[in-house]
Amino acid sequence: MRRRELIRLAGAALLAGAGAPARAEAGGVPALGTAIRLPPVRLLDGRELAPGYWRGKVVVIELWASWCPFCRKQNPEIDRLHRAHSAEGLEVLALSIDRDERDARRYMQEHGYVFHAAMFDARWQAAIGRPRGLPIVWVIGRGGRLEQLEIGEMFPEDVQALARWRSTT
Repeated sequence: MRRRELIRLAGAALLAGAGAPARAEAGGVPALGTAIRLPPVRLLDGRELAPGYWRGKVVVIELWASWCPFCRKQNPEIDRLHRAHSAEGLEVLALSIDRDERDARRYMQEHGYVFHAAMFDARWQAAIGRPRGLPIVWVIGRGGRLEQLEIGEMFPEDVQALARWRSTT
């Protein structure tokens, strides 16, 4: 069993033992298997993507911030994932919670990341929820359903394992 899975199981056991509801830690995030309607998005580079752009693709959505040390460690892996698998229909959309869009744009340029990036807004929060923590990763399968949710920094091997969704959904 991978380290991340062990950590998640331990956390779930603690929540269950405390009598906390299962969805409490997810901050209103839709349950796995729920159909997700992705809204239109204006990328940091000014391009507009209609919801239909994502149809038939696996979409890895990451919530991040330029000031987040965990995001800083995870984003190179997210970029490698996007570069390696975008031609196979796995795309990344990173949604920044920075207060100033210029900070997010500067961060993307400084690091040379090529994955799609935009600002997190109320439309996206309505579509995918907003659990506490950073970074957060949602995987929306080819059929438009929520397949996976990860809250907190992922290990490099776990980020790369997200590629499995490109052929299973």
